[in-house]
Amino acid sequence: MAKNTLRNVALKATRKAAYLAKAGLGRGGEAFGRLEARAGERLDGAATATITPSQLVATKFHAFRPLHAAPPAGGQRPAVSVFGFFNSSGFFGGIATLITLSAVIAQELDLDLRLVHTASFEGEGDVVGFLRGQGIDFDASRIHHLDLTSRRAEGAEVPLHDEDVLVASAWWDAFAIQRMAAPHPFIYLIQDYEPIFYANGDMQLWAASTYDADGFIPVLNTSILHDFFRESRHTRVAEEALVFEPAVSVLPRTAPVATRRKKRLFFYARPSVERNLFYAGLLAIDEAFTRNPQLADDWEVWLAGNAAIPPLRLESGVTLQRLGKMSLPAYQEFMLTADLAISAMLAPHPNYPTLEFSHLGIPVITTAWETKQDLGRYSPLIHVTAPTIEAMAAKISELALADGPSPVAERDSSLTASWPQALHAVASEVAAKRKASRA
Repeated sequence: MAKNTLRNVALKATRKAAYLAKAGLGRGGEAFGRLEARAGERLDGAATATITPSQLVATKFHAFRPLHAAPPAGGQRPAVSVFGFFNSSGFFGGIATLITLSAVIAQELDLDLRLVHTASFEGEGDVVGFLRGQGIDFDASRIHHLDLTSRRAEGAEVPLHDEDVLVASAWWDAFAIQRMAAPHPFIYLIQDYEPIFYANGDMQLWAASTYDADGFIPVLNTSILHDFFRESRHTRVAEEALVFEPAVSVLPRTAPVATRRKKRLFFYARPSVERNLFYAGLLAIDEAFTRNPQLADDWEVWLAGNAAIPPLRLESGVTLQRLGKMSLPAYQEFMLTADLAISAMLAPHPNYPTLEFSHLGIPVITTAWETKQDLGRYSPLIHVTAPTIEAMAAKISELALADGPSPVAERDSSLTASWPQALHAVASEVAAKRKASRA
């Protein structure tokens, strides 16, 4: 008897529906009779069918669904093909950096830009408008999309020119490209140490393996992440990486910081992303307000980053204000109203909110992790604490009770606001390596 897999349940439903339709149509139901018979035959075959280990793994893990290089389609021009998840509602954080780097490389090599959607396809999105906001003018006729989100265990074809440049950032996209055996090294934009996303097991090992394979040019987002790789076992990335510091795009202060009755503590709250320490951060805020009852008179607490946070109040009675997952313009506007920010990150790099708030002159609390113990190279306003409730609560208390001035109107950061400037050197090196490999 065939087991109740999703496929077999669907086949059974099809057979039942065909049977009922055939019965209802009487003499006119021959086509439904044939459909009923075919569904039954496939169910009978499923009862004894076996699959290989590779097929089993590919069914469960998207990274193992192979990509097959194929000849370019008619009229297809050579392009920088960037693999990833591109949400049509807007491009944020690491995805924004991935698209921006790919566009700058495409301009450096005079190639088109093609977004290869591998995780979810929700529409093409306004790539031209996004890049314009990053300071990059890109011809809309040279931007293309390829949807690979529905590829099955047997994989999917990727039409490629010999001149194409491939770019990936997520480990599973890098893994799939490495198995495709592309003719030229691809660009691996590394923005985190992704093995720590998983418990000890298969996924952790597969993620780590992508750093030790051949066939890619490593590009690291931030020198602080490079510091981590220099202390890791991934010597190839440590020794060969091209490194850039990101640009920080924030709204300019056009007026002095408004005086309000209460100051605003902003908490970057993402319970779905474990390395952001949502629960520890929440308990640290609660502890700070419990230890210092006067904070309730002087401070409001605002949360943003996730829409699924329930209504919350501190033990001191303070109700937390929830902003949910904000659009980029709304987030940038709100940033200008904050007086203190908490942006925990249990990872070897500084996350973007940490850099953004400090860039605006707003003190920000973040957390240490292994080689990341100090972020003074970016701003003196970044306060790195141990990733514990007690340490975070102590730092919140210290900064919230300080008699110092409100956030300054001048930016206090070593980072540029220009993405073309931030990425120019790396894009030029990538282009030079690319041309050398084709010589």
